[in-house]
Amino acid sequence: MADWREIINDALADEGADPITLFRKYEEACDAAIEEAQGRLDDSWTEPSQMMETVYGAMVAYSNQVLARRSAEDVEAGSLDHAFRTGQAYGVSCVLNHIIDRLRDPSKTSQLAALDVFSDKMHDDLLKDVNDIGLTIELLDAKGRVLND
Repeated sequence: MADWREIINDALADEGADPITLFRKYEEACDAAIEEAQGRLDDSWTEPSQMMETVYGAMVAYSNQVLARRSAEDVEAGSLDHAFRTGQAYGVSCVLNHIIDRLRDPSKTSQLAALDVFSDKMHDDLLKDVNDIGLTIELLDAKGRVLND
């Protein structure tokens, strides 16, 4: 298994590389980190599973906190402030749905599966909001596939 720390250090040391090369290095580091995390979950599942569930819950809460703030600010749909808050929540949702959702709880004792369903719905709601206001950015669905419509 590749060491994600070494891959990230290599990418950071190679700042002058073309963006595609750096993208691939960071993608490799991400995959290696997920593989290591999954291995740790498989080896000693109770405590790490609960820790991941807690991190997941914090990220879900933060994303929803951002959306609540957007509502409280009562910004006009499609405005710069609206786009910023939506993008902020979308970014956290992408981390949840494209990285953490790839981990599986071998103990089946945590709420990771239920949180996965919840975060997919949250991501779909964000995508609907983005499409409703006509933001023109590359979007990913809850599983990381580029949306073409």
